[in-house]
Amino acid sequence: MNKRRIIFFSVFGVYHLAVLAITSYVDAQKQDLSLLTSMYGILYLFKYGAMLGLALFVTDFIWSWRETKGSEKEQEALKFEVNNLKAKVYDLQESNKPQPSPDPGPDAK
Repeated sequence: MNKRRIIFFSVFGVYHLAVLAITSYVDAQKQDLSLLTSMYGILYLFKYGAMLGLALFVTDFIWSWRETKGSEKEQEALKFEVNNLKAKVYDLQESNKPQPSPDPGPDAK
């Protein structure tokens, strides 16, 4: 995994930890209605947080898809190279085998 990917997953992990902390706090304060009414004023932040989470998810999906596609192309190139080398080895083996001499027929004498 490259350094950019590690940084991305660190940000993704921090995002999920923040969401977990906020929801745990709200769940612990569910009896306090003043907290819920005060949260109504900052509801737009939750929307931005949800959009951030969705953007991170889509980024991870696209990144994984491109990585898989690139590895498939690399796999095909390696397979082609192996087959090409096999053909060359076969040609070298065939050229080193002694060629059978043609049998003279009974009319040759």
